[in-house]
Amino acid sequence: LADRAIEWFVRLRAEDVTETERGTFFEWLREAREHQQAFMEILRLWEDMSVVRGMDFDELRRFPQIWELKRKVGLS
Repeated sequence: LADRAIEWFVRLRAEDVTETERGTFFEWLREAREHQQAFMEILRLWEDMSVVRGMDFDELRRFPQIWELKRKVGLS
């Protein structure tokens, strides 16, 4: 469920997300309370990441995989 919730989170943030996709997402949420809980957990994690935006990450350059992830999620 966590993987699916992450997929939805990423897709819904895309500029080219369609109304059909949004509708499918809401259907997925309605299918089970566990879907709603999984999506809320992703939202909480993302919110927690917002704190990281203000931190200095220059030391992370020595860890390419982490640095790339940081860059991808917009934390650099």
